[in-house]
Order: sequence, then C-alpha cells, then structure tokens
Amino acid sequence: MLLIPGPVEVPFSVANAGSYVVNHRSPEFKVIVGENQDLLNKFSGAYRTVMVTGSGTLAVETMVFSLINENDRVLSISYGNFGERLIDSISRKTRNLQSVKYDKLDMQALLTEVRDRDYDKLFLVHNETSNGTAIRDMSEIIKIVKSKGAKLLIDDVSGFGGYSMDMNGIYAMVTGSQKNIAAIPGIGIIFLSREATDDLERIPSVSAPFYLDLKTSLKFLEKNETAYTPSTGAFKSLNLALKILDREGFSNRVKRIQSSSEFIRKNLTDNGIEIFGNKNTYSNTVVCFYHNDATIIKKLLDSGIAVSKGMGAISASTLRIGTMGVINNFYIAKFLNKYFEAAGMAKTVDISELPASTILPDFILEDINLA
Repeated sequence: MLLIPGPVEVPFSVANAGSYVVNHRSPEFKVIVGENQDLLNKFSGAYRTVMVTGSGTLAVETMVFSLINENDRVLSISYGNFGERLIDSISRKTRNLQSVKYDKLDMQALLTEVRDRDYDKLFLVHNETSNGTAIRDMSEIIKIVKSKGAKLLIDDVSGFGGYSMDMNGIYAMVTGSQKNIAAIPGIGIIFLSREATDDLERIPSVSAPFYLDLKTSLKFLEKNETAYTPSTGAFKSLNLALKILDREGFSNRVKRIQSSSEFIRKNLTDNGIEIFGNKNTYSNTVVCFYHNDATIIKKLLDSGIAVSKGMGAISASTLRIGTMGVINNFYIAKFLNKYFEAAGMAKTVDISELPASTILPDFILEDINLA
C-alpha cells in the first residue's frame, strides 16, 4: 500500500491504461488530449491547460522558463525543500531574483515579505510536500499581489485536488498526474490564466528550451496535440483518472482528502505524537510527524505499507504520510493500526470510528486494491 507523498495508489483501470500505445497524431488520441484539457480547465478554472510528459518538476520548470521574461523582478519564498528547489530553478533562468528561505512556514512573516518587497512575479509553493505544511488560504496573498500589479505563479504539484483553491487571481499554476488526481506518474500539468495565455501569444519567445516552451505547446494544443511524442499511456491513464474524479465530484474528493489527514493527525496527537507545523499550516495531503525509531519505515514496509521519511533538516526525525488520491477509511485504519503496533503502543483503531467523509464511492472502491 503506497502511502508516500506520491506516486499514490490508483484504480486498476487507471493503472492498466498506462500500457495504451497509439499514434499520438491520430484522431483517437486527439480526443484524449481534448477531454483532458476540458476536465482540467473545469476543475481548476484555467483558461488553457498544457500537459507535458514528465514529472511535477518538469511542469515547474516549464512554468519558470516560459513565463519569466528578462526584465522581470522575481520574488520566491520557500518554507521547505520543494520551495528551495523552485528557487534553484528560477535562479537558472534569471539573475533578477530575490529569494527568502524559512525553515518552516510562518504566515505572518511570509505576508510581510509579500507586502514589503518590490517584484513583478511572485513564485510560491502552495503545499510543501517535504514537511506537510501549506499556505491554506491564498486570498490575502492574491490581494497583495494584485494591488502591486504583479503576478502570482504557484507550484501546486502536491496540493491540486486536495484543496478548494482555483485559478482565480493566479497567473499560472502547476501540478502532476501522480498526486491527488490519482493517475500514474508521467504527466506534468501547467494551468494558465487568460492573461498568461495572452502574454505568451503576444510577447516574443523567451529563452526556454523547446521542450519547456509553453508558446510552442499552446500552438499544438489548438489541434489537441502535444508538441512532441508523449507517453500515450500516461495520457490515457490521466483521462480515466479525470473522469473518475469528475464522477466523484471535485469538492467531494477535497473533503475526503482533508478528512483523512485530519483523522490521522488527531489519532497521532491523541497518543502523544508531535506533528510538524500547526493547525493553521497543516497540509491536507501530507501528514508529517516526529518519531524516534530508525527502523519504523522498514517495520511498516514489512507490513505492506510504504511511507516516507521527512526531508532536509528533519529527515532523520520525521515520517511523512501521503493522504492523496484514493486515500480512504480502509487505508487509514490499516496504517494507524500497523504504526501503533510497530511503535509498541497499545492502541487500535476500528474502521467504524472513521468519519463517513473518508469513505470512497462504491464505483472507486470496486476498482482499487484493499489488501
């Protein structure tokens, strides 16, 4: 059972679609590309959605290299490893970068930086996978950025589908297929606002490699094609996963994911386990908590459960649990009981204790592995 912060467990039908091979210029594949874009636009509020074969990091770098122009003053603020990776990507594109790095998320300090600094484009990670924290409410940041006439660009690789946030007030945003959408790894997704799309069409091409050039990708997207040979199986897998998400309902998935992380945190804290972050910064999609047993990951793996250690300075002292995609009451109860057992704690969780909001719809339940 994959409970790492991505890739995640996926339905059998979605996994099987990964073997789909077809002519990527054929009418049938164009239908897949078109349907994927329509559903992603529907869920995100984007004007255009570009899909590239690759990881979430590829999506981030496509956004960075295509949407930073030579005269842009760029600000990026990090509060974890993926924020630092974002800063590293930006620094390879432009020297005109201001970067601020925090060891953990402090919303008041972050808002002060956003308010007091001068910039044209602000880059932020919404949901920090490395430590299980998130900017839970973007509204104040969006208001400040708008008042400055600046633009907000978001790495939402591990957040999209786990929150009710959409593209309103956001210039560009990225995610990946292998997180809350619950498709196989392999598709980086770039959401574009109408303003970003118009800017790409109007301004001369920036110095982005062909593979990362959104302007080129948008030209092919007009024909429901990609600019290069894609992973046709990953696109088909994404297509099925998006249709499953649509049938479940986007808001219902958000509620299930949030309820799952909240239940896990409560059971851990009720048993004296410290969670990284606080109630104002907890992620919906990753639970990060402290532990003092170097063998705990192997113990859980021996029970059929894969989890991850923390990252960076907290890597040796924390575990991370992904509460993404098809997370559900069965997975949660199994994880908690195996964790308590491995940690030598006299505590068990009955599946009946979990809230109804953590239960998968029957049509998904029949399509996943509960073993």
